[in-house]
Amino acid sequence: MSVLSIRKGHCTECYACVRVCPVKAIKTVSGQVEIIDERCIYCGRCVLACSRESIELGKDLEKAFTFLSTGKRTIAILAPEYLASFYPMSREQLAFLIDQAGFSGFEDTILGEEMVARQYLQYFDSNNDFPVIRSTCPAATMWIEKYYPDLNVYMASIISPMVAQAKITKGLYGDDIEVVYVTPCIAAKYEAKTYDSISAVLTFKEFKHLLIMRIIGLRSDFTIEKVARPEIRRDYSVAGGFPRPIIAQHNMLDSSLLVIRGVDNLDWLVDAISTGTLKAKFVDLLACDGCIDGPGMDTELSIHQRKHIVSEGCKNRLAKASEQLTFDQVAPYLPKIEMSRVFSNKKVNLPMPSESALREILIEGEKFGPADELNCGSCGYRTCREQAIAIYQGIADWGACFPFQKKVYDRMIAQLRETAVTDGLTGLANHKSFNERLAIEFNRAKRYGSELSLMMIDADRFKEINDSYGHITGDAVLKALAAILKGNIRQSDLAARYGGDEFALILPETNAEQAFKVGEKLRRKVEASPIQFSDNTIQLTLSIGVSSFSSEMNEPLDLIKKADEALYMAKEAGRNRTAASTGLKVE
Repeated sequence: MSVLSIRKGHCTECYACVRVCPVKAIKTVSGQVEIIDERCIYCGRCVLACSRESIELGKDLEKAFTFLSTGKRTIAILAPEYLASFYPMSREQLAFLIDQAGFSGFEDTILGEEMVARQYLQYFDSNNDFPVIRSTCPAATMWIEKYYPDLNVYMASIISPMVAQAKITKGLYGDDIEVVYVTPCIAAKYEAKTYDSISAVLTFKEFKHLLIMRIIGLRSDFTIEKVARPEIRRDYSVAGGFPRPIIAQHNMLDSSLLVIRGVDNLDWLVDAISTGTLKAKFVDLLACDGCIDGPGMDTELSIHQRKHIVSEGCKNRLAKASEQLTFDQVAPYLPKIEMSRVFSNKKVNLPMPSESALREILIEGEKFGPADELNCGSCGYRTCREQAIAIYQGIADWGACFPFQKKVYDRMIAQLRETAVTDGLTGLANHKSFNERLAIEFNRAKRYGSELSLMMIDADRFKEINDSYGHITGDAVLKALAAILKGNIRQSDLAARYGGDEFALILPETNAEQAFKVGEKLRRKVEASPIQFSDNTIQLTLSIGVSSFSSEMNEPLDLIKKADEALYMAKEAGRNRTAASTGLKVE
């Protein structure tokens, strides 16, 4: 199983993970989110950014639980940042809980850190090829191997303190033990896959969960008798395995030592080396601000509080030790381990589109020119062109582009609004919108005494057309009739399909005589316009009933009833004519 994967059913496609991923190793296409192992450096930013906890961390927790459940001898190695993650629990209290959980032993990483730091000092003394890049950070070394493998020649080929401590532990306890390394670094899970000395890697959060599962709760309200024992004094290293003498020899203004923190700051290092402008002899490289700020810390403490707690914990530990030993004193009794490692070329080959292909993709996202490329970053990419390249590479789509989706959304809303008031066949107003508009015009006429007329229109013998030519032809006739009606009325009028082959016209500011003339004009227009469909010529005529508002009317339905009466009169009189409602005088 991958180190990082998306938990099914949890992701809400907020794209927070894409926005923080420094190498864009997250695929978001058609609503499917996936972490691409080949591109990922496991820096863990996505884990911190995901508010839904949709990203799961492989199966190491299950493996560790199995080791303890089956009684296998298992040693826990804790990175030094555990003091801050488990605060206010003391080292002695944590050691007691680890024992209660079934572990056979508990180690920290000071031996590995001292061994690695001493190895670096020897490497620097014997190596005259500069610059030298030192990194014990698996996310940073993976970034180089995958994206800038040409820098491998500058890398100091020394294992990390995690690997060194695991090898030492195996040598001290026996090869039959299982080693569970606990760290704030998610990338360590990937690094451990290449070493037999490490059985599982847990974040502090996972380790706390494991202890809870094994001993039903974490407590710090109990007292453990502190037993004085020899402690190792740091002579060669600071936390993380950085050589202490290098720090002592260089101040913050010394250009021969360059400290880089954060993957976002690594790109310019490549440019500096390739252009020969890098002045530093030693480059210390971490993908974040140090493991104390790693994604697996699992604490609400500020970065400054964490540093203080770890520093004070180390001081107190040595102050209370019955005897302090240097690493050189214990080194002869430690197992001999291989300290070198190999950095390989794991280059990620990313297909790049031609300019014409890129332009086509941008147009699909309605980026027709530079003015449309807002580069707002909402998609997770710095520019619209970067997102278009990701689309070409098959790891993104325009679904993550907020400005584009806003345009699509606005168009959909407009279409839905139009659909809600429009007849799907004819494109005229539907029955619902007709009633709403008639109510508005009726109330206006009643309040202000303005003119208002209504026309009900029926296609003569339309059933015969359907029976003779079929419903497809019948639909075509209705469409043609609707086009004639819509094309021969004012913008202020409303043409609607009232139902079936019956239409209606609302004519604001129009009296009875004017409405009658409009009806006659429409009737003659239809009569003089035979409708062609396929090989058929269909002669259509209309029967029209007209009514106008009068003060005696109380509701819109009264106007409709009068128009229906007039329509009935037109049909009874032989069709193909316009009739006015009873009592309506039209010259």
